[in-house]
Amino acid sequence: MYFDNVLTAVGFSFAVMDLIGVFLNALMGGLVARRMRFDAVGFMLISIISGMAGGMIRDALIGSTPASALQNPWYIGTALVGSLVAFALPIEGRAWELFRFHGDMVIVGVWAVTGTVTALRADVTWFGCILMGVLTATGGMVIREMMIGQIPSILVDRQWYVVPAIVASISVQLFYDLGWQSVGLAVSALVGVGLGVAAYWFNWSVPGVEALAPVDRYFTSVKHRVGEKLPPVASRRRPATPTMISAPTRKDVRDELASVDGEVTHDEFVAALYRAYGLK
Repeated sequence: MYFDNVLTAVGFSFAVMDLIGVFLNALMGGLVARRMRFDAVGFMLISIISGMAGGMIRDALIGSTPASALQNPWYIGTALVGSLVAFALPIEGRAWELFRFHGDMVIVGVWAVTGTVTALRADVTWFGCILMGVLTATGGMVIREMMIGQIPSILVDRQWYVVPAIVASISVQLFYDLGWQSVGLAVSALVGVGLGVAAYWFNWSVPGVEALAPVDRYFTSVKHRVGEKLPPVASRRRPATPTMISAPTRKDVRDELASVDGEVTHDEFVAALYRAYGLK
């Protein structure tokens, strides 16, 4: 999106960062393909999706078509380079994990800002811009993990991916409201990156349902206290369910007809049958 402003300092910086983000996400997608033992086609497909899906979904939602990633050959080309590197080099180890996470945070900060600004230019509402920023920053990762049959990690591993994206998106919108667009682009991206890196080193995590444990315990104790003060509920006998009536034998029917003199009429036979069943 910033290639139309590539001659300005901020525009050039974000164009480069955008491509770095595509490369890193494509590289990580390729490493997933290596772990899953995909073939060369699988490498290319998952790398392109990892590097470009978030921005393409954003553009489709805001009606900016064709998507930016399809208008500029640098995007697909960069994603294919990331796929080739992952295909050729078995990158792993502690150093790679540190680089991967910090690279992720750089991408989250930058792409949250670029996604938000793209939505702002399309006259999307304030909250919609935040959603587009988060989607741009994390969409490729989510779709990649869904493709390989995993629950997206941003939903379960409690790392700060979404929170820095939200903060960076809010920040750039505030700067745009104040008329400080160029400063807002740089500062907001740095805020997102810094927040994500700080969360990693200070072991901050997204709270889970256990954070509500004190509230749950409080309401449980209230329920017990109220239950102790209520009078006991009298036990009520449940109405008996009707049991299946056993069919009478021929002897039962003959006994009922014994009092009939002469020829038995149809009505008398039916009445005797009812009596044998115990219905009358």
